[in-house]
Amino acid sequence: MSNPQRKTIVIGHRNPDTDSIVSAIAYAELKRQQGVTRCMPARGGKLTPQTEYILRRFETQAPTFIPDMLPKVEYYLPEGAPVTVQANTALWDALELMDKNRLSALPVVDSEGYYQAFLSHNTFTENIIHKADPHRKAIIPTSINLLAHTLRAQPLLTFDGNAVVKSRILVAGSTKEAFEQILKTEISKNTIAIIENRASILNLCIDYKVRAIVLTGGQPFAKELYQRAEAAGISVLISPYDIASTVYLTLYSMPVSTMATGAIKAVQATALVRDIQQAVKTSASRSLPVVDEAGKVVGVINERDLYKQPNVDVILVDHNELSLGVEGLDQFRIVEILDHHKLGNFPTHEPIEFINRVVGSTATIVACLYQESKAIISPNIAGLLLSAIITDTLALKSPTTTDTDRNMAEYLSGLLNLDVDELAHDIFSHASRIADLSTEKILTLDAKHYEEGGVTFDVAQIEISSADELHGRLPDLLSGLEEHCRREKLYFTALMVTDIAALNSVLLVAGDERFIGKIPFPRYENQENAFLCHGIMSRKKQLLPLLLEQLASVTGRR
Repeated sequence: MSNPQRKTIVIGHRNPDTDSIVSAIAYAELKRQQGVTRCMPARGGKLTPQTEYILRRFETQAPTFIPDMLPKVEYYLPEGAPVTVQANTALWDALELMDKNRLSALPVVDSEGYYQAFLSHNTFTENIIHKADPHRKAIIPTSINLLAHTLRAQPLLTFDGNAVVKSRILVAGSTKEAFEQILKTEISKNTIAIIENRASILNLCIDYKVRAIVLTGGQPFAKELYQRAEAAGISVLISPYDIASTVYLTLYSMPVSTMATGAIKAVQATALVRDIQQAVKTSASRSLPVVDEAGKVVGVINERDLYKQPNVDVILVDHNELSLGVEGLDQFRIVEILDHHKLGNFPTHEPIEFINRVVGSTATIVACLYQESKAIISPNIAGLLLSAIITDTLALKSPTTTDTDRNMAEYLSGLLNLDVDELAHDIFSHASRIADLSTEKILTLDAKHYEEGGVTFDVAQIEISSADELHGRLPDLLSGLEEHCRREKLYFTALMVTDIAALNSVLLVAGDERFIGKIPFPRYENQENAFLCHGIMSRKKQLLPLLLEQLASVTGRR
């Protein structure tokens, strides 16, 4: 079963028909009712006009389009909100945050969460060594408020507290005369003096109008000095620490932005893992910040994450073969399969929930699971499920239709107070007019790819409500099939045009001539590669077994 805390994607085959789309939507809703809160339906291809009509009619949004399941950065990000710091955060706070969360790097953002820079232990070490170099003058960009916050100091006087100024740090550890000589060489308005309680040095700093006085050890500040400092516009802080600790912490009062690097470029959450692996491995911290399309930070990806299992589970509906799914499915943990087709499934590393029932529609299975779970079927979901059963069983006339399908259709139509035949007429008359579709769209709308007998081939299907719809399109469709077969290097490709009213199909084929010569149906309208299939309505149960039999007789492989 899927973990309720992980993201779960419910998806059908890559050329989804109505049954595939509806099953994904309805089963994702059922899983959410069962506590899998982060469950979402998805689709691997374009919607058919039929599916678009049904979704509009029952006011349901289409599933998210996922053209492939190739591993993306977002699938490997740790769960939860990203840990970030704003650019004006004190360095000490940022380092504490990294230590608390055991992070090797931390994104620096602005007030709205947009990426600005990257702080890592490596960049911090390089910069802090430069700042603390005893052979250089210690100049620290900081503000009075950041300094007070980092030192946990008591601010007695604060002037222009938020201004970040590159300040010279002076420690009054010498005589008054020696310290005065140092003050004479400095720009006093940018000087922060760290002093023990020495009146002579304090008066000297006030005389020279330093930027700030930090009195260490929690010592009191004399009233007369307070008045003089206030008059001179000097900020005064009382640090609770001794002079050594105060000096040490002062270095960490800088804004984190001054110690982070903007040279590290963020990667998109939707980027393929294979495209960013080298950049992650060669970065100093073995990690990179990750942003969404707007540029806001959504996490950090590090080298260790790339070797973990993706944080996404997958549920397959309406198929159980990786070859029919979107590319990259084999990279994820598939936790459930709901299907009504033949078995062509793949090995799994652990037991999974696999429901495969002899019914005409996966939507029938989903509806049964709603009943078994005593879950709520909303009117919209009921309408979708009923429509999917109708389309996949060709209005309950396909030989794949079972009593379970009929009973479920009756139950769902009762919930909606809809007549099954009327809904079927609306669906097929509004959504299956091939005159309104391009040749390419007809050939790819509901095409399924097969690998059997050592060869590969495609079989597409489309429903029509009248044979008149096919007249005039035959030459284009046959030409399109030949082009598709050559382009995809297939053994053969076929289109099954099913007439719902006449209860038969026309089969159009392109490909190997020996195979086409074995097809045991009469020609349709004297076309070389078109056949009239009386009573054939099901691709899965009627047409495909026959095609496989003829294929075996040509290739000699069964």
